[in-house]
Amino acid sequence: MTVRTNALSELRALSKIIQESIDSIEAAVTAESVEFPSAYTPLTMESEAARMLPEVEKACALIVSATSQLAFAVRSPLQSIVTVALQHQVSAALGVAAAANIAEACREAGPQGAHVRDLAHASHVDPAKLSRILRLLATNHVFVEVSPDVFANNRVSSALDTGKAVWALLQSPGTKHVGTLGIAAAVGHCTDEGMKAASYLQDVMLDPKLGPSTEPNDAALNAAFNTKLSAWEWFESPGNEHRQLRFGITMEGSKQAASLNAIKEGFDWDALESGSIVVDVGGGIGAQSMAITQTFPHLRVIVQDREQTVKDAVSFWEGQMPGVLQSGRVTLQAHDFFTPQPVKDASVFVVRQVLHDWPDKQCLDILRQLRGAATPNTRLIIIDNLMSYACVEEELRNIPGALRDLPPPPLLPNGGHSSTFAYTEDMLMLEMSNGQERTIRQVKELMARSGWKLESVHRSAPSAWSTQKAIGVPV
Repeated sequence: MTVRTNALSELRALSKIIQESIDSIEAAVTAESVEFPSAYTPLTMESEAARMLPEVEKACALIVSATSQLAFAVRSPLQSIVTVALQHQVSAALGVAAAANIAEACREAGPQGAHVRDLAHASHVDPAKLSRILRLLATNHVFVEVSPDVFANNRVSSALDTGKAVWALLQSPGTKHVGTLGIAAAVGHCTDEGMKAASYLQDVMLDPKLGPSTEPNDAALNAAFNTKLSAWEWFESPGNEHRQLRFGITMEGSKQAASLNAIKEGFDWDALESGSIVVDVGGGIGAQSMAITQTFPHLRVIVQDREQTVKDAVSFWEGQMPGVLQSGRVTLQAHDFFTPQPVKDASVFVVRQVLHDWPDKQCLDILRQLRGAATPNTRLIIIDNLMSYACVEEELRNIPGALRDLPPPPLLPNGGHSSTFAYTEDMLMLEMSNGQERTIRQVKELMARSGWKLESVHRSAPSAWSTQKAIGVPV
């Protein structure tokens, strides 16, 4: 147990971090003539412009970590531990609100809000129970209770809004997330199969057979739904059509929600010769590859995924970049990444948000197939959450780009609460398929065992979503 002395000095240090970060935000938005959004401003991508400024993004991360650490420092440890134990209640409430179309109903009601009796009509749920659910969420800054039993959207709850009319959602609930950014779909995925799987994590971890297993079909999901299918087979099984559609929208939404510049950073795409081939392995419909195609016209891009995903990708590309498929600059290719890689002359293999879905054994299979097709000059770019330990990692000094600037003390070396998303996603991977988000050390070992060498790392902000890169070369 780490013992820290002079608790009041630590509180003052955290307070100073918060105040200085607010000053940094004010200076940055003033210099760029943009407005930092209010907690009650409806969410739009345009309204996030201020938060996208690098100085603001960094300051926000420091505030998030410092305020969380400050709360734990001053609150009774008995209250803190029980509060953590009960966090699943907030997730459960959020799942109800998302499934019951409450954000859409609040949007239709306007900023003055609507009585819970009227909101309950958005999905025909019990208004008395719904009131208690929304009050818990409002207490956690999701929705606002503007007067007794009257609720309205705030900036956070507006992220659940699909933008569709309530009547349309009631008429066709199965297509609720089609054509959206995927945020509400992600909430649905996490609070449905994700949370149900999480409730079995303890049972699986303590089971003498399942606990040590790394098989994809021995995960908490399998216990929760009493199946021996892998997560991917389970999604495709009868009765799960709505879950498969929602999950696919979630995955594509996560790729499109990332900054378009994220895929471009940390690698010298301009240095590749004209006509060089970039293969996006397991690339979905190719949302991130589109950024490469748009910015680097001298490159050819091949997007590989499952057959149905490739079919779905055609309309996406034709709608966004008409003619690019016909020109040959972009090719959509059905391919199972556990089988031999058909592209033998690739300059770059990009593997984004793929390896975290799988245990080490399957990751080695994927990487060995790529190594078998690589030329001596091929580069491998693994894009995932590169996990940091909650302590200083001295051994990273020998890997270019692996070290990141440490936050000011007394914040945790890994960024603390501002980077917690990656750690919760790691748990989701464990529960769904025995996959994991990996540390740089673990990625380096996977590369070494599959014929690659970790050459460099590109770090992004601790709060960024699967944009960090591990760049490898064949050995």
